[in-house]
Amino acid sequence: MPRKIIDTSKINQTRLQYINKGYLTCSEVAKFVPCGSTKASKIYHEIRSQVEAEGLENCFNVILVNRLLDFMGLTAKEVKEAAKREVS
Repeated sequence: MPRKIIDTSKINQTRLQYINKGYLTCSEVAKFVPCGSTKASKIYHEIRSQVEAEGLENCFNVILVNRLLDFMGLTAKEVKEAAKREVS
């Protein structure tokens, strides 16, 4: 079965929407990264495990966007600048 092609033409605009929201569900991680549901679930649970290991409380069924940005090595500023370039 062929792999699904993920449209990344406006990925930074999508990321900026989630940054403004502040948190992500597992399915939103797949859109933010972009990747499939299996990899998104793995990333999601890894971040939740890191939060738990730090002795912090996990929010119910969500992770903070800043945690995912750190995981990916991105900053909100970089995403905002890239989203501006996508618009123009």
